[in-house]
Amino acid sequence: MIKEIIKKTDSVILITVFCFLIATPLIVSIIEEDLPVSGIEKRNLTAFPSFPISTEQLIKYPKDFNLYYSDHFGYREKLTKNYFKLVNKLGDQSSVDDVTVGLDGWLFLGSVKPGYSNYGDPFGDAINANLFRETELQRFASSLTATKNWLKNKGIEYIYVIAPNKHTIYFDKMPSFISKKNNYSATDQLVSYINKHTDVTIVDLRPVLFDAKKNQQLYFKNDTHWNHYGANIAQFEIMKHINTLLPGKITPSLLSNNEFTAQQTNKGDLTAMAKINGQEEVYPTPIFNEKCLLKSDPQSISEIEKHTMTCNTESLNAVIFRDSFFSALHPYFARKFNRSTYTTDKLSYDTLVKYIDKEKPDIVIEEVVERELPYVPSGKGFIANMQQLKTDQ
Repeated sequence: MIKEIIKKTDSVILITVFCFLIATPLIVSIIEEDLPVSGIEKRNLTAFPSFPISTEQLIKYPKDFNLYYSDHFGYREKLTKNYFKLVNKLGDQSSVDDVTVGLDGWLFLGSVKPGYSNYGDPFGDAINANLFRETELQRFASSLTATKNWLKNKGIEYIYVIAPNKHTIYFDKMPSFISKKNNYSATDQLVSYINKHTDVTIVDLRPVLFDAKKNQQLYFKNDTHWNHYGANIAQFEIMKHINTLLPGKITPSLLSNNEFTAQQTNKGDLTAMAKINGQEEVYPTPIFNEKCLLKSDPQSISEIEKHTMTCNTESLNAVIFRDSFFSALHPYFARKFNRSTYTTDKLSYDTLVKYIDKEKPDIVIEEVVERELPYVPSGKGFIANMQQLKTDQ
């Protein structure tokens, strides 16, 4: 008899606990205020459906309510975060935090979460929250001017190139809840200040890319970088500036649409980071009609490592300080210079002396991705370099 009572009691307790666990998400969802945006998935959450006032709406209402409840049941954010950690076998700093899903399957580097600062905080750039102070603009302008003058004194031209963030060119593909905090960006500040207060040639690629995106997709959906359609537009704009500085020494050329092969891919650095499969998209590859015997020194080296390309039909030499955005520009530039040396070293007095003495370039190109702004040379090393530059002029 006692055993039977205990068995029934256990069953009642088990059923009660089970019902409580099942009901808890519903109870919590009723008590808690609905979140408009998921901080984990970086997307808008479904709003509570309006009361049906027609037969059509009544038929559709269960589906709408199901979508709403799927986005707002209790503890959903915590459970989703733990799910990503479990599936991706990640630590506390999930790589999912570094990738945001935008509209139409577009992926973006970075996060809108408060306090996020990885990868230069590209979302802060996108909403124009990361800005220069006046003193920083002055210091930046002084650095670029000192670099230009030091090189000019040696008969070498200098240009500063800004590669726009994907977020800048395709802001319309970012999550719809994103809005700008200011009407101008750090890039706007820098370009305006440099043009107004210095004679440094700064190449702002945003206008030409904004115009060209009407006709082609210029950046990958699944990757941080521009594709070869975007790189083709960018290299042509940079070459035109080089031709202005060194007239007749280089021939800017733009590949036509039929000078690309196109394959499909769903891979990219962002899909790799988030450990997901992205949407299928075009991967364009340029076709070059070889006019020179293109060589690399050293041979069989990663394109990102320091190396020199030679093209025997050209006359100019260049030293290029670059980041990952220059990878797609590399095949165009390698064919436009007699010698072009590529390095991921930061441009400084020491690196200038190192490469100038060895390569004897006609021009130095410094390319920086927008998310590095607002970068400002600072500290004792910067001051010492500035003093050395002034001494050498």
